Amino acid sequence: MSDTGKAFWDFTLKLYGKPGVSPALIGLQDRLGADVNLLLFCCWAATHETELADGDLAAADRAVGGWRERVVEPLRGIRNRIKAGIPGGVPTDGAMAFRKRVLELEIAGEEIAQHAIAAALPGGKAEGAPSATARRNLGRYLARLAKPAGAEDRQAVDAVVTACFG
Repeated sequence: MSDTGKAFWDFTLKLYGKPGVSPALIGLQDRLGADVNLLLFCCWAATHETELADGDLAAADRAVGGWRERVVEPLRGIRNRIKAGIPGGVPTDGAMAFRKRVLELEIAGEEIAQHAIAAALPGGKAEGAPSATARRNLGRYLARLAKPAGAEDRQAVDAVVTACFG
């Protein structure tokens, strides 16, 4: 795994653990179909003073699209199905232990995805404050999604950018 990928993963763990970040990111995922890793990439790129163009976002999405669809999302689906209800006859403690193991695999899959995304970080410098760059990067990414962002989504972006840059 690359040093750049490790740096992105370390950034993610630090940011994701801040109050309000996890629900904001998961909300954007659930409401708009956003990829949390790409949302985080938008912020991480801004910490490197990098503004992402549409082509950069497309390249990052291509780098992980198949992995996300064939590995990470199916694991998330299994984990969520267990959370929603355990089929009759299956011991709850065993099912919940299995769910925890699926979550660990899902997180490992997300880390692998981030290494692929980090390799797509373009060179170059952005103009202005990193927080403004992050907002532009996030806005550009959200505009690529099929659903338009609403007020709740803009609040989620604000929460993430504030947690990242203060």
